[in-house]
Amino acid sequence: MSILNQKITTALQCLLLISALAMETVSAQQIEAKVTTDLRTLPIERQEKLRDFAEKVENYINTHPWNNDPWRTMVYLNFNLILEDMTTSAEERFKGQMLVSNNYDCQFSDKRWRFAYNSGEPIVHDDNMMNSFTNMLDFYINLILGVEFDKWSTLGGTEYYQKARNIAEQSKFGLGRFIEGWDRRLDLANYLLSDQHKPFREMSDYYYYGLSLVKQDNAKTRKFIAIAIDLLDDIISKDPENEYAKNFIEAHYIEMVDIYRRADNKDPLRTLMVIDPKHADIYRNIIEK
Repeated sequence: MSILNQKITTALQCLLLISALAMETVSAQQIEAKVTTDLRTLPIERQEKLRDFAEKVENYINTHPWNNDPWRTMVYLNFNLILEDMTTSAEERFKGQMLVSNNYDCQFSDKRWRFAYNSGEPIVHDDNMMNSFTNMLDFYINLILGVEFDKWSTLGGTEYYQKARNIAEQSKFGLGRFIEGWDRRLDLANYLLSDQHKPFREMSDYYYYGLSLVKQDNAKTRKFIAIAIDLLDDIISKDPENEYAKNFIEAHYIEMVDIYRRADNKDPLRTLMVIDPKHADIYRNIIEK
C-alpha cells in the first residue's frame, strides 16, 4: 500500500472513530426536558422576539451530554420560567423566576434570577465561559442529577452536587451585576454536600434499591424500605422541620402504604404514623385490617 493510501485509510478510520464517539455521546444523553414560559409581563415586541425561547432552552438542555451514566438512566425535567423585562440599554436584561422539578419527588424554586439574554443568538453550552443565563440552568440541572444519582448508588450524586457548587462559587464572584442569589445557591449546594444532609442521601439509596426489587422479591423490598423509613425517623427526630424528609414522605407515602399493605410486619407503617401525622389515618386503616 502506498504512503498516500495509508494516510487516506488512517484518515477514514479516524473519521469513523470520531463518528462512533459522537453517536455514543448522543445516545448517552438521557435528559428529557420540557420547558414552559410565562412572558405576559414583557412588552409585546419582546414577547414576539422570545416566541421561540422555550424551544431554544429545551434544545440547550436536551442535546448536551450532562452525564456519563453507563445505564442510560432517563431523567425527566420540567422547567417553568417566568420572565420580567429589565432592559435599560442595548443589552437585553431580564429578571426571572424558575421552578424546576423531576415530575416526581424533587423540586427547586428560585425567584432571584438576573441575567442578560440576546434573543437573536443561540444558547450555547460552554463550561469555560461565565454566563448569567446558562449558569442558572446548569446549576439546577446538576442539582437534579445529584438527587437522581443518589437513588442509584450510595452518595452517587456527589459528582453533580460538586459541579453545581463550582458553578455557584464562580457565579457568586464572577457574574458582576448578575450575582444576586448566587450566595444562596452556593449555600444550597454546600448543604446538599454536607454531613448534615448525608443521612437523607443514604436513605434515598436504601429506598430506591428496595423499590428496584419490588417485582422480584417483596421481602427484600420491605427490608430495604424499612431501613429507609428508620432513617427518615432519625432525620425527623433530630430536625422535625426537615423539608427534604417531609417532601419525600409526601411524594412516597402512598407507595409505602402499598408496599406494606399485605405485609405481616407493619411496624414501618407505625413509624410513619409518628413521623407523618398528616396521613396517620391512612396508615392506621392498613395496620388495623
